[in-house]
Amino acid sequence: MSFLIDVLILVLLGGTLGYAFLVDRRVRMLMSVLKEMEPMVGQFSQAVEKSESSVSMLKAMTEKVRTQPAANSAPAAAPTQQQAQPQPDVVSFRTSREKASRPAGVTRVSGKSDLVRGFFETARTRGA
Repeated sequence: MSFLIDVLILVLLGGTLGYAFLVDRRVRMLMSVLKEMEPMVGQFSQAVEKSESSVSMLKAMTEKVRTQPAANSAPAAAPTQQQAQPQPDVVSFRTSREKASRPAGVTRVSGKSDLVRGFFETARTRGA
């Protein structure tokens, strides 16, 4: 009976070693693909940060233009027939988007390129 238990343990140990070998091979393949993708991910991260800064600059400029008084505007002419009609209270479009609600537990990450660079540095040290 003890011989049967020993054989069963050896078979299970062999299966575990085989599975560990398979997982190790897949992880090594994943790490090699990540190394190849590192420059592309870094460029993408920089492009995202640049676009975010451009959007925030455009928003700031838009707000600045909206709040400036119309200094160059000509005096209003006499109202015409179309201008005299009352304007509807319902606006068919919005001039700005509503702020997107974030799912619970999600936080904003600043310095995304540092985060990406740190990920690859950590992956490189663990893989070595």
